[in-house]
Amino acid sequence: MKNSNELAGINRMTDRNGPFIINLKNYGEISGEKAVIIAKEAEKVCRNLDVRILISPPQVLLAWIVKKTRIEIVAQHIDLKQIGPSTGFTIPEMVKASGGVGSLINHSEHPIDIDTIAKIVERMRSLQLISIVCAKNLDELKVVSNLEPDFIAIEPPELIGTNRSISTEKPSLIKESAYYLETSGTKSKLICGAGINTPKDVRIALDLGAIGILAASSIVKSDNWYNKIHELAIEFKDS
Repeated sequence: MKNSNELAGINRMTDRNGPFIINLKNYGEISGEKAVIIAKEAEKVCRNLDVRILISPPQVLLAWIVKKTRIEIVAQHIDLKQIGPSTGFTIPEMVKASGGVGSLINHSEHPIDIDTIAKIVERMRSLQLISIVCAKNLDELKVVSNLEPDFIAIEPPELIGTNRSISTEKPSLIKESAYYLETSGTKSKLICGAGINTPKDVRIALDLGAIGILAASSIVKSDNWYNKIHELAIEFKDS
């Protein structure tokens, strides 16, 4: 577990520019010790560029990466179960106790219903954990925005894991989502993902109103993790 001085250092290091969230999913490329290695490479970029980078590892690796690094870690999913006899579920209290700072919620690869999302967001808020709720389209984003999670990640499922970016395939979706959140009175901030592969993808997303991005395979499957993270993260310096 990180001590209070280490946590203060993390907050100072990551309070500007972003968030740039890297979802490691369950790719074989980051299994075991390799997940720590990619997290440390992201931490180097975070320090060198002063860009806020969060890692979302497989649940079984979360506490390990927290212990081995000083970068912010978010879970990939949260379950609406209570402390006690809830075998096999990931609950927010345990994420926090393990040193995690929040979680993805309702990713298209692990969708949940809106009532469950609402209860999870409220519980996360009570624990001062970051809630990052994914939405597949503008209609879902509008519904989710009423819950006021910290961030809403707009991610068309058909573009996830492809070389076709939301920035080039559906730029209007980013623009419309950003406009809605800015004008609706919600406190939620927009990030976007799905096919984010190049610096151009990041730049377009930021220019259209997103304040952060969510990326996965383009980084995990790259030949050089540091270089790939750096080339995407540096776009935040001009945002």
